[in-house]
Amino acid sequence: GKTTAQNRLATFFESLGWRVFRVPETATILLNGGISFALLTDEQRLEFQENLLKTMFQIEDTYFSLATTQNRNCLVICDRGAMDCSAYLPRQDWEKILEKNNLNEVDIRDNRYSQVIHLVTAARGAEEHYTKSNNKARS
Repeated sequence: GKTTAQNRLATFFESLGWRVFRVPETATILLNGGISFALLTDEQRLEFQENLLKTMFQIEDTYFSLATTQNRNCLVICDRGAMDCSAYLPRQDWEKILEKNNLNEVDIRDNRYSQVIHLVTAARGAEEHYTKSNNKARS
């Protein structure tokens, strides 16, 4: 799935002499810290998603900044993109987060990343190939 695709992409570019940075999935980092969505109120979920987005930007920006200092070609692979947060919220909540943080959806979607690869989950149509075992936050 996604992890395999990232590893293959990284290995390919590393074999060409590129420096490859892999930005970890921010939601997994936070959820593995003991947060359970089932135990959060709607207000807490909204605050979590807002902080998730801010944290994601900071982590990505750390890698993006470091990439500009490399003496060779550099690829930064982000496990997920900032627009993912919008998929876990009602539209009006997403818009509140954008407005509160002076963010523009079109700018995030169209300008933050140089390339986006969209993968279809193995959990849809190829369930026998999908596993939750490699990510505790999914179980």
